[in-house]
Amino acid sequence: MGVYGNPYISVGLLLILGLALGMLFKKIGLTEILAYIFAGIIVGPLMGLEIPENFFPAITSLALALVGYMVGLTFSRTFLRRSGREVMIILVVEVVVTSFFVWLFTYVYTWNLPLSVVLASLAPATAPAGTIAVFRDLRSRGRLTEVATAVVGLDDAAGIVMYTVGIVATKSLLGGSVSPATSALNALWEILGAVGLGLGLGFFIAVVGRRIHLTQDHIFVIGLAASILGWGLADYIHVSDILTCMLIGTAIINYSKRFGYISYEMIDRIMTPIFIAFFGAVGMEISPQLFIATLGLAVVYCIGRTVGKVVGCWSGAVLAKSEAKLKKYLGIALLNQAGVAVGLAGLAARDLAAYDLGPLIITIIATTTTIFQIVSPLGTQYAVKAAGEAHQGF
Repeated sequence: MGVYGNPYISVGLLLILGLALGMLFKKIGLTEILAYIFAGIIVGPLMGLEIPENFFPAITSLALALVGYMVGLTFSRTFLRRSGREVMIILVVEVVVTSFFVWLFTYVYTWNLPLSVVLASLAPATAPAGTIAVFRDLRSRGRLTEVATAVVGLDDAAGIVMYTVGIVATKSLLGGSVSPATSALNALWEILGAVGLGLGLGFFIAVVGRRIHLTQDHIFVIGLAASILGWGLADYIHVSDILTCMLIGTAIINYSKRFGYISYEMIDRIMTPIFIAFFGAVGMEISPQLFIATLGLAVVYCIGRTVGKVVGCWSGAVLAKSEAKLKKYLGIALLNQAGVAVGLAGLAARDLAAYDLGPLIITIIATTTTIFQIVSPLGTQYAVKAAGEAHQGF
């Protein structure tokens, strides 16, 4: 086995290069997610190294199972009550409107309905880290900062739900001869089945966690096993795997807070190498030829997503009867796109592998993430300053 066919060399280089580039990108104010993707591009398309054929689906499943589970662990009753009616109205309207505008812009540009539907389902998720980092740097305080922080905290979960709906619709569109009734039943099963499986498994684990004294190591292993088992069972009975994992976490945090808090903390400690491997593998899947060919579509996606965020937040703020500065500036503050969008793109590539859409979706989302990582901090900075909530120069 030569160097170029040795998977251990490829993965080892990916981890080292991803870590090094992550440290560099962090110093210049860009998200480490981008660094991991670039590491994959260097190891794969540029150096020509390969990873085993089943590595990408395996690391995708592991990473997204843990991400879904950890997102669910943030959904405590306390957090939802604190978010309030105003935030929930803005969130729902913003997610739906953003998806609609991305679908409209990309469909008019491509006239490809399945592709535009799946891109629309990936568009709403906002990267919390970049947005919160700008707030921190500006020492911003005020209603815009409070609402934006709550919305980005909920956006990942809303993005997962929207993705679940979108991927079911895309599969139905690509199914050809499948009847509308069958498509509707399949969609209901994929979503409601995930709700039942996730809540049931999460509640069972929470009950065990409350009745048996478990050490931190025990909780770590059980939480890890619950995520992977939930993903596997969901795949076996053909329901949404990432939604299942999210609801396992939601059930646990609301029925056994100690288990939920410790589980989140322990799993978070191992996520860096998993993220490097996953986003690096995404980078290795990017085609330079496709990047050039799809640059126009990526720009159209960015325009549609920006319009959708601004119009969606304005519409939600109007319906929620929010103050004027939320109507004007909230959408501009929420343009950041990173981890969850790229992660869901990898999941979409796996789910739609039979239709040859995977490389195209990954390339578009990786390209648009790069664009938003550069542009969005300027938008967030402008919004905070225009709203009068900045207390320090950027």
